[in-house]
Amino acid sequence: MEAKLVKIGINITHFKPELDVVDVAKKVEDLGFDSFWLPEHIVVPLGNKAFEVQSSYFKTDDPAMVAIKSDNVDPYIGLAMSAAVTKRIIIGTSISLVAQHNPLDLAQRIATLDHFSGGRFLLGVGLGWLREEGEIMGVDYEHRWSQTKECIQVMKKLWSSNETEFHGEYYDFPLIRSYPK
Repeated sequence: MEAKLVKIGINITHFKPELDVVDVAKKVEDLGFDSFWLPEHIVVPLGNKAFEVQSSYFKTDDPAMVAIKSDNVDPYIGLAMSAAVTKRIIIGTSISLVAQHNPLDLAQRIATLDHFSGGRFLLGVGLGWLREEGEIMGVDYEHRWSQTKECIQVMKKLWSSNETEFHGEYYDFPLIRSYPK
């Protein structure tokens, strides 16, 4: 029996304006890594007198919040660009805040990215730790797990059925078709 080697990937948490996601992805592949991952923060709330970040992880003036305020590229666009210039590496989200998206739109973007990457896309999902970001994006923060779970259920139905409808707590739509699969 041949021993399997552990696969190793690179996660770029925050981009500086001078970094090019395409160059980084090519370098990751050239150096022999197995995967390339991008995170997602659609918006980053800024504290002010009327609004303070109340996360249990960081506060508004925490140096970690300054890092999060750096340039965050859209992971789906960044990974699509990365897929176009690489041939071997897995590309993935680290993590995607799926509840912050409409699942109909997100399912199509994910399926398209997976198709154009030759099946190399891996969806990493998370709930989100930054309450204010989630609330700004329409997430019911206290119930974000059930909202995330339902969003994933919707996407799986869209990917596995030619026609589907859904009537849930967070998402509701009539019989539709959605492509690609």
